[in-house]
Amino acid sequence: MEAEREATLSDRQVNENTQVNLEETEMEYEADSQEPPTPGVPVAPGASAAPSSSAAPSASYIERNKRKRGSKSEEVIDIVVESMRDMKGAYQEHTAVLVDMVSCFKHEKEGAERRMKLMALLRDVPGLSGDDRMKAGLSILRDNSLIDMVFQLQPEELLPFLKKLL
Repeated sequence: MEAEREATLSDRQVNENTQVNLEETEMEYEADSQEPPTPGVPVAPGASAAPSSSAAPSASYIERNKRKRGSKSEEVIDIVVESMRDMKGAYQEHTAVLVDMVSCFKHEKEGAERRMKLMALLRDVPGLSGDDRMKAGLSILRDNSLIDMVFQLQPEELLPFLKKLL
């Protein structure tokens, strides 16, 4: 939630900085498109021979704007880089959580397969009633070492083992 809010704020800052840079670029383009009069060329009637302060910005003004524009571009780049780092961190955290979830599901799947295999094995034991099968299954499922032991027994050893367990 915090990361989303920061990302939204970063997006707003990038949009504002982009808008400011766009406006400055438009102003500079307009200033550049107004060429100062060429010496020796007559000026058209109604046009002033001396450039006005709004039409032709001074060299110091242009240099100052170039520095501003450069620093704002660097700020935007820094904001983008920081946002990308935040996204990378969030992505890595989510990936770790997903890996943990997948391992839990995998472990549960393996356990379910073992239980199904045990019940299939108990179903195939001759001479074991339905109630005895359920009691033996519940007793064995409580202890993983018993499950392993049942799977290691030979078929002729299984019935005596289950009788002792009950």
